Amino acid sequence: MNETTHCPSWKCPCGTIVGWEDNENEVVRATGIKYASSKRYTVPVAEPPIDGIIDATMWSPACPQPTDEYTGQFLNELTREMELDEHCQRLSVTAPLNAKPIDSLPVMVWIHGGSYVTGAGDHPMYNPAALVREQHIIVVTVTYRLGLFGYLGSEKGTPANLGLLDQIEALRWIKQNISCFGGNPENVTVFGESAGGDAVAHLMISKGTDELFKRAIIQSAPFGILRERNEMTNAMLEEATRTSIDGFIEDVAAAQSRIIEKGKSFGLKSSMPFGVQYGHFPLPNEENVDEAWENVASRFEVMVGCNNREVAPFIPLIPNLQRMTSVFIFGKFISWAVVKWLTSKIYGSGVKEFAERHSVGGGRGYKYTITWGPSGNKFAGGHATEIPLLFEDRDLWEHSPLLEGTSWEEYKRQGQALRKIWGEFARTGKVHDTNVQGLIKIESI
Repeated sequence: MNETTHCPSWKCPCGTIVGWEDNENEVVRATGIKYASSKRYTVPVAEPPIDGIIDATMWSPACPQPTDEYTGQFLNELTREMELDEHCQRLSVTAPLNAKPIDSLPVMVWIHGGSYVTGAGDHPMYNPAALVREQHIIVVTVTYRLGLFGYLGSEKGTPANLGLLDQIEALRWIKQNISCFGGNPENVTVFGESAGGDAVAHLMISKGTDELFKRAIIQSAPFGILRERNEMTNAMLEEATRTSIDGFIEDVAAAQSRIIEKGKSFGLKSSMPFGVQYGHFPLPNEENVDEAWENVASRFEVMVGCNNREVAPFIPLIPNLQRMTSVFIFGKFISWAVVKWLTSKIYGSGVKEFAERHSVGGGRGYKYTITWGPSGNKFAGGHATEIPLLFEDRDLWEHSPLLEGTSWEEYKRQGQALRKIWGEFARTGKVHDTNVQGLIKIESI
């Protein structure tokens, strides 16, 4: 936390929240607010209101998790370490310095990615200060349970979709309390990337989310690996019965590693072994999912899309693909073909289908493709490369491999353009800059 000049406070239905003024970033923050609680592997219960003070001056802890090898490729050394705690159902609010309860500002709720096994709402790379400051909006970042703690269940054992239920409780807290910070509870946009984008899409069709949000930005959801997962899930559940998933955090981590290993024989799906489970509360059966999305389409304005070379940064991490694409003479062509095919199969085709279905259901919105990336940079157009544009942080990104081949000034210019598009959509549901050269292409649904 940065030094503060004073401690701002907000009188909310949940209690009197005391936060902090972030002078360096020119915003106010209320961090680490508990929105729900639960015992291990149980359904979350909303945090009851209190008469006293809620201390919101510490970052939210992350759910216990393994090292994130993918993100580690392009991050500078983290500016702070994340605390780990399985009781991680917390959120953080970032608001403009001068926001008042009467302002009725648009609210954006960030659901982080990380294949449902890594990440956190207050991870250093999700600093929303620039988005808040430039667009004069409020951003809420949500931390929820991951992996075994949140995403593996059965009818006879641990409930399924606990992480999704955490997110719903967070949205309920926002609905009840965000006006105290100057936010409009009737103008909430939920946005997320990768597994976070997948979560946003499924929040749209979850029971209990009526009137909790009106807009959705679905970034790089892996639509192509979300279906026909029952066989893999059953194999993982069978392994879970043979190993202890209780005890110390270290024991759970070891069990999770063995369970993930059980899923590796199921092809592309195994790249995200944990995830939402259809047919378990609050989601419909798998055969009814498309109909459910079509039925709710008219309730939501949606922006859905992906990056044009999503899988490019994964190739060095997959030995077989790395060998294929290193072949003399033909390696570059093979790499191009593999990236194009897998990007379409896992991401692009699903984006197209989602947009078409949303339109048929009477929904409005946009489909986009992000093309940003320095020429010759191996990460250009790759998975998560829009994250530094949305969440500007000089300490974290200036010398990152993601920015090799471009200047800080060019990066700032493109970041401001993308933040403007996201902010405009959150305010109005409309986008005017539909083709920013070297950054993004947008089409109406």
